[in-house]
Amino acid sequence: MRGMIDLQNLTTPPADHEPDAIELPPLEIGPTLPDWERQREDTLGAWPAYLGHGPRVVPLEAEVLDEEDLGGVTRALVSYQVEAGCRVTAYLMTPKDNPLCPGCVVYHPTTGATIDQPVGFGTRKSLQFALNLARRGYVTLSPRNYIWEYGERQATEWAEYEEMVEFLLQRWPHWTGMGKMVWDGLRAVDYLLALPQVDASKLCCIGHSLGAKEVLYSMAFDERLKAGITCEGGVGRTSTNWDAPWYLGEKMHAHPELDHHQLLALTAPRALLVIGGGAEPTRKPEEKSPGADTILTWNYLEAARPAYALYGAAEKLGYLLHDRGHDLPAEHEHIVYEWFEEFLSE
Repeated sequence: MRGMIDLQNLTTPPADHEPDAIELPPLEIGPTLPDWERQREDTLGAWPAYLGHGPRVVPLEAEVLDEEDLGGVTRALVSYQVEAGCRVTAYLMTPKDNPLCPGCVVYHPTTGATIDQPVGFGTRKSLQFALNLARRGYVTLSPRNYIWEYGERQATEWAEYEEMVEFLLQRWPHWTGMGKMVWDGLRAVDYLLALPQVDASKLCCIGHSLGAKEVLYSMAFDERLKAGITCEGGVGRTSTNWDAPWYLGEKMHAHPELDHHQLLALTAPRALLVIGGGAEPTRKPEEKSPGADTILTWNYLEAARPAYALYGAAEKLGYLLHDRGHDLPAEHEHIVYEWFEEFLSE
């Protein structure tokens, strides 16, 4: 059923939004759709050199390592190749008795639990997106991020993440951590599309925190994805640790002409919802971390919305600002599933 979600509220900035609160790099949009489609190519072309480049596509050579029956769905631990000699471990969750399903890449947050969190083992119930989506009829794939597992190397704590980046740059000196994450996201979609049960016209992605950053880039650079939700990733380049070596690194500061409102515009006209927790310590529950996305995230969305409007799709770029810190409160969890239902049913 469509029409459950309040798109008006999700696409209208609040009264205290200040359009000139921050200055963003120029982004030319329009005035016509043909103009934007030319401008889009220019914008798109500026990013690959920034992210760098790595390997060529190799066969997935997928394997099932383990599988269990959860009643209405199965949960399988799988492995597939993303670079020659480098595999990713992921959980694949599949509804039973459903011949054709939407497919969703579910990126995990920064947690030692990694792929356990979204598939039902984690303690944060509202972030069990893979399990909950599978129970709603989606095939979900939850891949482990490279900073925990790359080639034969594994990391378990912060001090080791930089070692993983060093290994990455030894293999691919012209790449960035974020470039690697984009690549692995493309390969995750390749994996889903290789499954006969997945409807290629209904692909989506979702992630929290670290995973939200991956969604932002995946949606911009993979047009096979029709809808996405980025939960508390920090859209603005200076809002969180985007310059960490496993993301963009210090080279980010040498490119002030590039910022993430451009990625939001590149995503048009496909549906993207941002979820933010606010960042004012006096307005958050004591036990919650400050949010990564604040009222200033509206400035990024509104800078990109004219691109959506040229497609007649201004309502497909939304923002839920719950102001409850770095989390997804249970009372807002339903919006995740309603967003996908709204825009994957078209």
